[in-house]
Amino acid sequence: MWINLSNQRMEPLYEQIIQQVKQQIIQGELVEEQELPSIRMLAKESNTSVITVRRAYAELEREGYIYTKQGKGCFVTSRPKEELRHNSEEEFQKEVDELFLKGQRLGFSMDEMNTMIQATIKTKGEDKK
Repeated sequence: MWINLSNQRMEPLYEQIIQQVKQQIIQGELVEEQELPSIRMLAKESNTSVITVRRAYAELEREGYIYTKQGKGCFVTSRPKEELRHNSEEEFQKEVDELFLKGQRLGFSMDEMNTMIQATIKTKGEDKK
């Protein structure tokens, strides 16, 4: 498991951990029943606090991506990837809905918002190359 945290990003560190673990589970890089690093180990490896990692793991468990075996550690859930993917899509759709509502409140037309989104997609796509 790899985690790349950055203080330069807008998301809090615990949220970065959550998103990266979710992504690795959905993409199959972390497989069901795979043990995750201990909270202390991940905190040390990612140069963050135990509290930050504990919060991320608690949220991942609440959302059903991981589970804890008392005294053994945290493990990837055996829920089907399709179900996890569907949950992620619902979460993303809620964010998109909120973004469009915010754009409307700020007075942007759908065409203006679409132009901004397309420009962002183009820019972010080029960043990945």
